[in-house]
Amino acid sequence: MYSLFSITSSGKPTSEINNITLGASEDKGFAFSTTVIAYPKPHYLLLVEDGKIKNGIVHNMTVNAVNIFTIHLTKTTLEQDEYGIFVIFINNTFGTTSIYVNVIPQSK
Repeated sequence: MYSLFSITSSGKPTSEINNITLGASEDKGFAFSTTVIAYPKPHYLLLVEDGKIKNGIVHNMTVNAVNIFTIHLTKTTLEQDEYGIFVIFINNTFGTTSIYVNVIPQSK
């Protein structure tokens, strides 16, 4: 039996999806999560496209199993100027990966 770590070539954080598009409405916001495989446990930072820290998004990382983590992000309401691209930078001692999230107005 292979561990997830032995399947990946290193402990660098990896994600199945690195570009995500979310439809969100101003009154309902959004909630989503993404799974990351890494060893050792990674750290993450949530930034908007211009490099500033994204405020108002509730986020956390949970441990699902050895070397498997889920990053959860929630924002209950959005202002019109909050749509756009933000980036989740995930890193550990073996490297860095980025997940780009494009939040767009949800069509009615």
